Amino acid sequence: MSPMTVEDTAPPGSSGSAAGGTSEEKLDIRWDTLQDRLRSSVVSISICHCFHFDQEGVHRSNATGFVVDAEQGIVLSNRHVMTTGPSFHKATFFNNQEVLLQPTYYDPIHDFAFFRYDPADLQNSFVPREIKLAPEKARSGMEFRIVGNNSNEKMSVHQGELSQLDRNAPNYGAKSYNDFNTFYYQASSTSHGGSSGSPVVDIEGNAVALNAGNSGGTCASFFLPLERVVYALEYVRRWEIPPRGTLQAVFTHITHVQAAHLGLDPEAAAREGVLAATTTGVLSVNKILPGGPADGKLQVGDIVIGVEGRPNPAFTELFEIVDARVGGQVSLRVYSRGGEFKTVAMDVTDLYDITPSQFLRIGDAVLHNLSLQLAYYSSARITGVFIAKGGRGFFTSAELGRRNVIQAVNGTPTPDLCALMDVLQGVGRDDPIVVKVFDHRDPRDEAVFVTHVPPVCAPGQVYTRSNVTGFWSREPYMGMTRRGGAAPALTNGFEPPPATSRRVGDAAAAELAQGIEYAAVNISSNSACPASGQYTVTETGSGFIVCKHRGIVLCSTRLVRNPTSILSIAFLGLVSVPATLAFVHPLYPVAFLKYDPARLHCADSDIDRQLVELELPSPDDDGAARLAVGSRATVLMGKGNGGLEVVPTSVTGRRQLSTSTCSACLDQRFYNTSVFNLSPGPDSWVGDLGIVCDANNSILGLWVRLPCCDHDTNKRSYVGLDTLLIRPALDSLCVSDDSPDVVRVLDVEFKQLTLEASKVLGVSSSHIRELALASPAQRGVFMVSRILRKRQPEIASLEIGDVVLKVGDKRAWHIDDLACLRSKDDAKLTIVRNGQEITLAVPTTSFADKQTRRVIYWAGMFIQEPHWTALELTSCPNLDVFCSVVVGGSPVEHELYSGNFFITEIDGRPILALDDVANVARDTKSPDVESFNDSVASGLRQRGGKIPGRFVKVSVVTLTGETKVVSLHTHDLYHPAWQIQRGPLVSDEWVWEKL
Repeated sequence: MSPMTVEDTAPPGSSGSAAGGTSEEKLDIRWDTLQDRLRSSVVSISICHCFHFDQEGVHRSNATGFVVDAEQGIVLSNRHVMTTGPSFHKATFFNNQEVLLQPTYYDPIHDFAFFRYDPADLQNSFVPREIKLAPEKARSGMEFRIVGNNSNEKMSVHQGELSQLDRNAPNYGAKSYNDFNTFYYQASSTSHGGSSGSPVVDIEGNAVALNAGNSGGTCASFFLPLERVVYALEYVRRWEIPPRGTLQAVFTHITHVQAAHLGLDPEAAAREGVLAATTTGVLSVNKILPGGPADGKLQVGDIVIGVEGRPNPAFTELFEIVDARVGGQVSLRVYSRGGEFKTVAMDVTDLYDITPSQFLRIGDAVLHNLSLQLAYYSSARITGVFIAKGGRGFFTSAELGRRNVIQAVNGTPTPDLCALMDVLQGVGRDDPIVVKVFDHRDPRDEAVFVTHVPPVCAPGQVYTRSNVTGFWSREPYMGMTRRGGAAPALTNGFEPPPATSRRVGDAAAAELAQGIEYAAVNISSNSACPASGQYTVTETGSGFIVCKHRGIVLCSTRLVRNPTSILSIAFLGLVSVPATLAFVHPLYPVAFLKYDPARLHCADSDIDRQLVELELPSPDDDGAARLAVGSRATVLMGKGNGGLEVVPTSVTGRRQLSTSTCSACLDQRFYNTSVFNLSPGPDSWVGDLGIVCDANNSILGLWVRLPCCDHDTNKRSYVGLDTLLIRPALDSLCVSDDSPDVVRVLDVEFKQLTLEASKVLGVSSSHIRELALASPAQRGVFMVSRILRKRQPEIASLEIGDVVLKVGDKRAWHIDDLACLRSKDDAKLTIVRNGQEITLAVPTTSFADKQTRRVIYWAGMFIQEPHWTALELTSCPNLDVFCSVVVGGSPVEHELYSGNFFITEIDGRPILALDDVANVARDTKSPDVESFNDSVASGLRQRGGKIPGRFVKVSVVTLTGETKVVSLHTHDLYHPAWQIQRGPLVSDEWVWEKL
């Protein structure tokens, strides 16, 4: 981690300072010997923050810490280095010895924290030197050194002079952790990333402050004074929690001149004991949280004159008394905003009571009590449940994300997490949930959303932090485990009402639109887990019923970029039923979904009777036409909020579609596809899928929104697609529950040539003459421009530069003749290679078994069989276990920052299939997980950061063929292994399973 920066939106983090006394012999005290004296004391800390919690997201980083008690193994660093949620820390000493760290204690407000390690883990009789904490030695103008791991480089030393000792705590921005109610030191220094938590030492090697942050773009560095650190260290050494009280008020230091501007007369202040000659200023009330002890007793702008009879306290004096009065009262003498001196008595509440130490995790969502840090930003009342992370598994509405605080669920107030869990006990999966929230940045900004818990997600877990050890234990949460109120499937003996088709050739456009409205549906998609490079959580869009009897719906692949999508289809905006992903077309940007018609009929038979289906033209029909360039057409676009948008238009051209893929998410690439353009087209905000009718109102085309990744600058790109191209897959789905095996492709990408270029490549004059006499819409010569999957040398295959003349006995005049070869295991191709005309029997690839049906989560990796785009890009086509996504804050992220690699070995065991990964996950699981969890939950004292898990060696191969071997910790407590899988039928649903 880097030091916190005032311009940063989140603390990058590093490590900390140290403390402790030593009785060793006095060393040569010179600056040039400082590094030798302190090298054994300072450690580099690697951090994995495993869950979203409070203001922290998942992340990995590096920082600094230093030993303050060698006998007990206590290391001091920053609070923002430890982070407040579950995390994993490892310390590395100068001699490369590594120890796991136990996150023993962090201060609820101030930026310091203590770790522990087990001294017995150090080898070769190595004993680190303690750094003594000496806050009393800090003085303005003092020369210092920062000794840390700047930019993760060991033992970097930065010099400077303390320039200010009474600076208010720096503000790092609304989205970051911010300290308050303390002074900070300021100096000019070149330290930055990786040096947070470094000791700020004097020439004797004593720590006088703790490096905490800096001002972005400048040399200004901020150091935390050590008075409160020394106070807390004595308790930590005794395995106790330092008492910490709060008035739920924020104070700031102002000068005497500023106090006079607020009305405080210097002579009157002197009579109260506030002497301007001996102090630099006074404390003033800056914020008061509603409902707290200071609410109604103090006002913003009040000036603190004294506390418990002591005049003009600084931060340390004030909060020494507050901490000593937890559960009691404290008396403050203030100069009120009304212009009078008065004494007020306030209750002192326990600061730990408003510091979240528990969270509920359902699926991927994290919920906990609103914290003091979050409430501080907007002076909000500390009440409600903060959504630290929404998305997969809970609160699937896109609007319900971080920033929101839950006030009520289904009309019942939820002032804290316990109340929320009580309400959710009565909610079933798939049941609608009405959630009232406010924005923690502006409590006046309230909203109500209707959401639900999807049927497929990991069982809920309640995590609780132990104040004794700092570790988190988990226990099952039994809420939302029953199936919700959706209608059961009635498949036995059920016959749906006769389907009404919409293919019409004699209806007016308005009548056609009116009828097709009953074929339009709205679709919501919520991914069960990251897969195939896609993190996408929630998508919504439109589709059309294309086979009512079998429950088949057509939509854009944009809605199902993630193959683990949990789908729901809304009919006429009145009733919703779950659906499954039946088939994603490998060539065209469309997908087929399947719902159970019996379930819809049971839910609302009247709606079921009104629904119609679209009948798409078959490629075998005589005269099955494409939309001609220049012809007039009508687009009927499904709108996301229901209904249709009708747009008269014209076909302006045709082209061969070729898209690129994002190297990060490996989204589906489209090629070998003929598409048409429309002008004018429907507004880009209307929907994802529309139908295109010719002048006779025959449905001959689709207007489809292309999927895009988060890095794509053009989020709304549409193409026209001939409906006859997707009819083979639809016909298969209409008669069978098996995945369609009618789509066979050649593993190459084609490029259309001009007639002149084809002649140069050796195409015969007779063939060119025949092409020249054909209409421009029907002629083309296609050359292999890219090999997508390499095959074994002994297998006949195409080569780059080959020109394809025929498929079987049919001329290959159109790209569609080459793109989809239907149910042919081998394609007989007549080609021109090196000027010679030859015939090859080239194997085709089936997509029946290329749909993702199993994903394993282990050690922070989402592992699956390689999806089609990965197979296209890899130079190692025979590897079958692929990591598509690496989770932030996971153990593997430290070694392999992102996914998209193949796994070949784990601890020397060959990984040939997903079953091998599942077996490794079971075999490597630490047997101590449950006993460790129970001991943390019971508050038993532990020394050292030995979170259950083990180090394993993993061999991986990147898409470019580079081999890497990494070592990682499995983190079995915070990253347990699990999998989701579905059966081979298109109607099979995803099922979650613990490994």
